[in-house]
Amino acid sequence: MSERGFEVKFPLGDYLPLANSKQSVSEPARETPVLTECDVAVFGGGPAGLCAAAAAARAGKHVLLVERHGFLGGMATAAGVNVLHTLYGTDGRTKIIGALPEEIIRRLQDLAAARNTSADGETGGWIICSETAKFVFDDLVVGSGVRLLLGARFVDVVRQGRRIEAAIVEGKSGRAGIVAGVYVDCTGDADVIRRAGAETQLGDAAGRCQSPSLVFRLGGRKDQAATLGEIQAELFKTPMDYNGQPYPAFLWGNPGLWDSREHMLAGTRVPGVNSADAIDLTRAEVEGRYQLRWVLDRMKSMPGWEDAYLVDVAAQVGARESHRILADHQLTRREVLDGATFPDAIAQGTYPIDIHNPDGPGIRFEHLDGRWSRIGGDASREDGRWDGQPKGARLRETLCYHVPYRSLIPRELDNVLVAGRCAGASHDSAGAIRVMVNCMQLGQAAGTAAVLAGKGGDVRDVDPRKLRRRLMEDGVPLS
Repeated sequence: MSERGFEVKFPLGDYLPLANSKQSVSEPARETPVLTECDVAVFGGGPAGLCAAAAAARAGKHVLLVERHGFLGGMATAAGVNVLHTLYGTDGRTKIIGALPEEIIRRLQDLAAARNTSADGETGGWIICSETAKFVFDDLVVGSGVRLLLGARFVDVVRQGRRIEAAIVEGKSGRAGIVAGVYVDCTGDADVIRRAGAETQLGDAAGRCQSPSLVFRLGGRKDQAATLGEIQAELFKTPMDYNGQPYPAFLWGNPGLWDSREHMLAGTRVPGVNSADAIDLTRAEVEGRYQLRWVLDRMKSMPGWEDAYLVDVAAQVGARESHRILADHQLTRREVLDGATFPDAIAQGTYPIDIHNPDGPGIRFEHLDGRWSRIGGDASREDGRWDGQPKGARLRETLCYHVPYRSLIPRELDNVLVAGRCAGASHDSAGAIRVMVNCMQLGQAAGTAAVLAGKGGDVRDVDPRKLRRRLMEDGVPLS
């Protein structure tokens, strides 16, 4: 023990709240003042929410966007995930994503804050500056006429039958109500849906969720430094000090946008976490930082990383999965992998099904071309075909997959839409549509649908043909 005393000892002791399941408190009844009335209220200012709000406001609706942080962007900013995947189909030529996701990329390009990973400078994925993205997201929503409420957290709803009559938020000014025609849940964890008492799905068939990661940036990387695969294999050889377990993460990242000596690393992963549970989330945040410190210490012993130093740590862990709505249509694994088409398709993508092991090391990918791959905690790799074909067989030529409008509609509610990673999908298919460029598409579709909703905000009154036509007029390249 140091002279200061009371030092942390490894493995970590129990630092989480002591559960009390026997007591409850009675809150007095109260009248909550209404902060504002609007046409569309969007909760969650991440990639889905900011696009939902911008789409509805550009159509002339009075829109309120509520975000718990003091800035917009969610996973792209608060969680430090600085990757937007390709706008093109698997052929590398056909544009399948446009409109607001593309506008965001072009705005970042104008500020020299986006770099394409392809040699042609266009058809690959994009590395962005998460800090500059905060400016771009401000410009997008403010310029579109959205009303903003930052530093406020959604906490509850007032429900009558199949409708939400009001939403309740809390912030520095206390508790307030928001009354809207249509409510759009972009919280990532289906918070609005769950507070309304509607049923959701959690994780996989056993309720296990993909593990979250805490992103960080390092400086001091030298030329010819050890690769991330080499680092992962080395890290796996030694148990982590904070819990004595094997290193569980799939180590990925990319060189800095401004300085090649910097590197963004999704270098941590905390298994067994439901990010919609407050105690689980606390553990993910704390253990993510202890895991990060162990990773950094170990990396400094590897070639080219001897002078590595910490540049910053994301403000929150990057959650991959928790609750998903039960929708009018639940998107399935085979619908994604087969590129199934729908008459009400409102979004398209190519990002593979990507499942981070909920319980420990390892990751599995399933690609539209028929291949699967599994990477172990020691960086070992297995490959095969999910379509039953031999390895050498011709690859499938599926251009993209599609998401129907019905996957944004919760079964038990009439004036509510959902966009982002809590949309209606299976555990497997959600592993594909959850990435940010797809969430942006779902958000734009939800915001546009909210504009077209019938009297009383009934989202099932939206004519899918009119919705698709409006989206295409706004630049969505629906094939």
